[in-house]
Amino acid sequence: MSSIASPRGFTLFETLVATGILVTALAGVAQLFILSTHLTRQANVAGAALVAAQDKLETLVGAAFDYDSSGAAVTDPALEPSPQSSLDEDVDPFSDWVDSSGKPSQSADDAMFLRRWRVSSIGADLPESVAVEVCVFRMPADAAKARAADACLSTIRTRQP
Repeated sequence: MSSIASPRGFTLFETLVATGILVTALAGVAQLFILSTHLTRQANVAGAALVAAQDKLETLVGAAFDYDSSGAAVTDPALEPSPQSSLDEDVDPFSDWVDSSGKPSQSADDAMFLRRWRVSSIGADLPESVAVEVCVFRMPADAAKARAADACLSTIRTRQP
């Protein structure tokens, strides 16, 4: 049997096939880099939205919701029940804006997120327990109506004697 190996090196056809395989592999790797960059940006936005939601939820959880020394119920105005639509539309004072640094913003122009919350009474009589829900939407506000929230958190506060 004779050997196919050439003492002169690779043939043109072998070089073209190897180059085609290399270009195809590099195109796949480039798409992976683009996809990973896109997913990293989405994760950063979702993380910032989660921090904004957690910050507001902690503020509401820290608000007074207990009894005073005489046994009278004490409820911070921030924990008064809100309209049921407060997560779907801007209802004052159950919405605000958050800038890119995570601080409340005075206007929607400077904001990165729109933050809405709802406080619902659990129980038929006095609100001895309230459910607190906070949702954060990416700006602009018009787009927030059309898409789901980037982060939502909820908890229940119970008044303890």
